[in-house]
This record gives sequence, structure tokens and C-alpha cells, in this order.
Amino acid sequence: MFQKWRIYFKNKFIVAIVAFIFAVALSATISLLKSVERQSLLEQESLTPALNLISEEIIKPLYVAETIARASNLKSLMSNPVLDEVALKQTLQQLSEEFRVGFFVANENNRTQYNSDGSTLALDMNKVEWYFRAMYTNQEIVGVLGNRDDIRIYYDVKVHNDNGEFLGFIGLNKKLTTFLSAFDNFKKEFGYDFVFVDHNNNVVLSSDSNIVADGKRILQLNQLPWYAPYITKYNDTQEHHNFLVEVAGEDFLIAQANFESLNWKMFLINPLKVRQTATTEDFVLQTAYISIAIFTAILIIWLMGKSLQGEFARRHQIDPLTQLPNRAHLAWHYEKFARLNKSIAVIMVDLDHFKNINDTYGHSIGDKALCEVANLLKSLLRDIDIVARWGGEEFVILLPAADITIANHIADRARKVIAKHIFTANNKVVQITASLGVSADTGKSNLMQLINNADAALYKAKKSGRNKVCTGSITAINEHKKQANS
Repeated sequence: MFQKWRIYFKNKFIVAIVAFIFAVALSATISLLKSVERQSLLEQESLTPALNLISEEIIKPLYVAETIARASNLKSLMSNPVLDEVALKQTLQQLSEEFRVGFFVANENNRTQYNSDGSTLALDMNKVEWYFRAMYTNQEIVGVLGNRDDIRIYYDVKVHNDNGEFLGFIGLNKKLTTFLSAFDNFKKEFGYDFVFVDHNNNVVLSSDSNIVADGKRILQLNQLPWYAPYITKYNDTQEHHNFLVEVAGEDFLIAQANFESLNWKMFLINPLKVRQTATTEDFVLQTAYISIAIFTAILIIWLMGKSLQGEFARRHQIDPLTQLPNRAHLAWHYEKFARLNKSIAVIMVDLDHFKNINDTYGHSIGDKALCEVANLLKSLLRDIDIVARWGGEEFVILLPAADITIANHIADRARKVIAKHIFTANNKVVQITASLGVSADTGKSNLMQLINNADAALYKAKKSGRNKVCTGSITAINEHKKQANS
């Protein structure tokens, strides 16, 4: 019955693999014919190269600004009632030289902004709107455009003392032209456009130089040609931020991501005409890769299955009567422990005159006695020890990390426990004893050598009167062989 089920599932597995290969090929063909519908699957690929640029140009400066703002030396300078302006300017200059960006401190105590180039600016409410607007916002980090004559991106990080009192802002600034240069290089390589907008939907940054701030005007998000069809689709679903839109007869995939720390939104505009061409060119190569990968996976799965099948069979072979491991299971455990290069001892247990019990009381009583002995042996052992049924009334105990002294001690305990145990048959007490042979690994033995050695010692125990423990040796093995041959 088991074999039939194996054949059934084996055939089902092959059918499933063939169906999977067919489904992959069919889906790839359909995707090629309907490349526009397929572009939504390119979102992750579109964002992956973009993340590196965003990390370098946006996240890294933001992280630097936040880290510097938390530095105790700047906070301590800002906390002093009398600000050490010389020390503050020197610190800002050193930071600017190290990170190659402009740094500033906007100090609340004296309402003055100190810049890393040595200049200062009075924070007048009528002239410096950003400071007071940022101070009263709920955000801890604010990103804004500033300096009309030389437009820069400012990252302003709020600073508080240990009591939570507002001390001002610490931040850095980068020239807008620095971003534009990096974005332009990215656009030439990948063909995507970036648009960053702030919480007021003002365009802060873009790879399109035609829509970035130029000191005279700042565009709004709703002024961009693709935004109207995008927001229409977004309002219809509001389930995700990625949509395919058509502008002037061309398809664009628009992906949106939010920057919570700055309260900015980023839009990645992907013209699909370029992507469609690339998809067509890569189709044959991708199909070949998929086929190779699938057949390689099938081969690996098949080989692993064959290996695991044998491993599983060996690990889970149990004697049906005593529920102890059998010989194959014992051999698997020995191989596992032998790899550790530690000493291993073996005890062979044989119940004395057990045939008389079967003949006198019947095999059901004998089976019951075997199960009781199995439980007694298990109760004596450590967690790492293994007791297996070797055959008939014989048991083998495997003792990892045990020498001959420990093995002898355990064997004698087992002998005494079995001899003292009360076995009953038809309301009568039956005395059962056991003879035990012990052997230990010398570093050059294998399992069968250990078993033979223990068996020879067991033979010696029986010859010397039974209910005894004897230790195996090479001489004992030779004598055992001579007795067996005579």
C-alpha cells in the first residue's frame, strides 16, 4: 500500500513540475504580448537603483544632520546662557570640512544663526520666516529650500536639552546644483525622473531641470502634466501608490514613496517606451535562464529527496514491540557521534534463559517482559545515550562520550535493576536476570568491532555463571571465535 502511494505522489510531482514549466513559459509569452499591462511588475526593479541614489543624496545627509544634532558638544554649547561663539564657529567649520557640506546652528537663546563659513544671521521674525515656521511645527526634522541667490536644501533638526527645552536647530545644507548633477547622471543611465515635494506639495527637488526652483518660482505638484491622471486613479482606489498613466500618447509608470521624517513625498516617473524595448530584447535570455534554473532546481530537489529518503528511513526505524530503535537506527546514531571523535562505549544485554519464559508462560508474557526490560534500560540512561533492540532478547546500549569505567558502572546498574525488578506471569513472580558485555572504542574501532567485542564479553559473562558483567578485549574476541567454530 505504501509503495502505491509513493508511486502516486511521485507521478503527481512530475506532473506538477511539467505544469509549472508550462505556466512559466505561457505567462512569459503573454507578458511580452501585453507589455504595457506588465509594467506594474517593474516597480521593484525601478525602485532598486533609485534607492542607492536616494540613500546617498537624501538619506545620508539627513542621517548626518540628525547625528550631529544629537552630539553632546554642540548641545552643551547651545545650552550655555553665554554662547561661546568662537568654539561654535570652529566646530561648524570642522564639520563642514569633514563632510564637505555647509553646517549651521540656529540658536534660540540669542536668536542668531551661525554658519560654517563664519557668517551669522539675526533670526528676525519678519525676515527669517523658516525658523519660526519650523519651530512651531510638530516635526523634529524639517527639509526646506532656502537662499534665493544660491538655492540650497536645508535639513533642520530640532535640538532640546535634557529637560526638553527647545534650544534651536542644528542642520546642514547642500547646493541644489549638487542634487541636480547626481539626478541628471542617474536619468541618463536609467531613464527615470525623480520629483520630491514637501508637505505643501511644493516641488523641492527633481531630475527634470525645467521644474526645479530657480529663485523666482517654485512649482506645485498639481502643475505637473502627469499628476492629474495619477491623482484621479489614486482617488478611485487609494489602495496603492503606483499607477500606469498616459500623457501625450505615452505611457508612464508613476511610483510614490513617502519620507515620514521630512514629511516629503517622492515620485518616480518611469517612461515605459524604453522599458518595453528592453523587455523584448531580454525575453529570450530570461526564458533560457528560467529554464536552466527550473531544471537545476528539479535535479537538486530529486537528489536531496533521495538522500533525505534514506536518512529519514534510518532515523525513524523503530522496533514495533518495544518501540526502541532497531539496528539501522543505532548505526545512524553511531555515525553521528563518531564524527565528534570522542570515546564511545557499547553494552550488549542478553536476558538469561529467556527461552524458558516463552516456553513456560507463552510468547505474550515474554513480549510483556521484553517491553518492561526496555523501559528499565531507558530509565537508566542519559539523554544522549541510545538503547536499541538488537534481536530476540538482546539489547544494545550506545554510550557516547563514555569510557570503559563509566560503561561498566552503567552495565552493573542495569544488571542489578533487572534482577531486582518484579516480573509477573499469571499472578506469579518470575525472576529474570541479564548478562552484559561491555566494550569501548579505542579510536580505531567501528560499530561492528565494538559490537563483536561486547558480544565476546557477553559470552564470557554467560560462561562464568550469568547475571554478570564482563569487559571485552581482543583476547576475548579470539576466544569467542574459537568457541563458535568448535
